[in-house]
Amino acid sequence: MNNAQSVGNSVATTSNHVEFSTFIPLKFVKRGGRSVVEPPENVAQVIKDQAQLPDTKLVEGLTRAFYWQRLIDEGIVRSGVEIARQEGLDQATVNECMRLTLLDPKIIDSILQGTQPKGLNLHWFTKHTIPALWSEQLAKFQAIADSQ
Repeated sequence: MNNAQSVGNSVATTSNHVEFSTFIPLKFVKRGGRSVVEPPENVAQVIKDQAQLPDTKLVEGLTRAFYWQRLIDEGIVRSGVEIARQEGLDQATVNECMRLTLLDPKIIDSILQGTQPKGLNLHWFTKHTIPALWSEQLAKFQAIADSQ
């Protein structure tokens, strides 16, 4: 029986459930005899950092694509058709997703960091072709960024 309680950590575990806690830095100041709460001094930076969170669906698509490509490369499965059967997905869905493995590493890095253009999401990749040359990909994605 696991009956650990953690004080000051972000996770406390008991035998029945797991509780997560979040630390929010606050500053209490006296104003006119009353205590008031002030936001952290770097609130603008915190908001900016939150704005650059990665698109989770797009990251999940990248993850699946590279995992499936690895299955094919290692001979575990023969094709996207076999993956689609095993996963219970449409063949077109698997093939469209696997096109993400052809992206320029700089584009993949920007997706993982959350700095890709706003219009560049998983749905965009299903509706548009991806150029074969990385330099053409970068130009196309730069055009998307410039149009926003």
